[in-house]
Amino acid sequence: MSMPPYERAVIIVNPVSGQARGLRLAQNLRSALEERGVFCALRVTGGQGDAESWSAQARSEGFDLIVAVGGDGTVAEVVSGQARSGDMVPVAVVPVGTANVVALALALPFFAGMALETICEGRCLDFDVGYLPEHDRHFFLMSAIGYPAKVIKDSPRRLKNLFGIFTYIAAGVRNALNLDEVRIFIEDETGRVREMEGNTILLSNIGKIGDLNLKVTPDTSAHDGRFDVTVISSRSLWDLVVVLFRMLTWRYRPTPRLHHFQAERVVIATDPAVGVQIDGEELGSTPLAARVKPSAVRMVVGSRYRPEAADDGLRWEFKLPRSWLKHPRRTV
Repeated sequence: MSMPPYERAVIIVNPVSGQARGLRLAQNLRSALEERGVFCALRVTGGQGDAESWSAQARSEGFDLIVAVGGDGTVAEVVSGQARSGDMVPVAVVPVGTANVVALALALPFFAGMALETICEGRCLDFDVGYLPEHDRHFFLMSAIGYPAKVIKDSPRRLKNLFGIFTYIAAGVRNALNLDEVRIFIEDETGRVREMEGNTILLSNIGKIGDLNLKVTPDTSAHDGRFDVTVISSRSLWDLVVVLFRMLTWRYRPTPRLHHFQAERVVIATDPAVGVQIDGEELGSTPLAARVKPSAVRMVVGSRYRPEAADDGLRWEFKLPRSWLKHPRRTV
């Protein structure tokens, strides 16, 4: 294993993430880094805003690496601190949360020993960040409006600690049985206003899920200075399943149930107002204004992370056995 390309690291840990495993992992990581000559400061969050504040102060305190040990919420705070300061201190993620979508998106390992190896490799890339000026908040993955916000609201911390990812699955199915469409108005930076109906709006910054190369939308990239805006109109659980299947298998052509476009800035309003979440955290309700901050944060990425264009890499394909078909095999 090569030596880390860093001299001073601040390890920010959420002690309740991963059923309280975070603190132990952070202590082990600190010992491993110190054995390799890296000075480490371990800081344990006690409430909302701690991780963001420590992240924003990292450069001024002489740190050249930030390690976020926790779930997506902890990572979001650390990213927000860096986006606010503009210091571009590399951020490494050690995932111990419920969903750990950021770690999947960055193709990071889920074991502490492998996380150390990734940090020692020192492979970093600059990423765009979403910004909500009226809330003065940042997000790394996406802002999801409507149905996804209901799922987050129905997935409290106490249930996630008990049931993990199954909390989200149960909340998703429960809310999918009662999908209400609303009128949606979206204005982009050119002044164009799109009007449609739906129950879900996704404002995606990064959507590639690790080695599977799954994308929320076909063009989603955290390196292009644009959001991918997706509106889903699904009036039943079956409609929702069909839409998700099309998205996950890249059969992503516009339909009455699925709309997609790209923008650098948007203002989103709905009638009636619906809930908003950013990176898995509740954030009020519509209307919502958002813009992209290009290359606003520097992240340590896994060796398998590839920031290629949407047309590169592998795609999911589902094929039926040849014996099931009367004609030569074809992609379903």
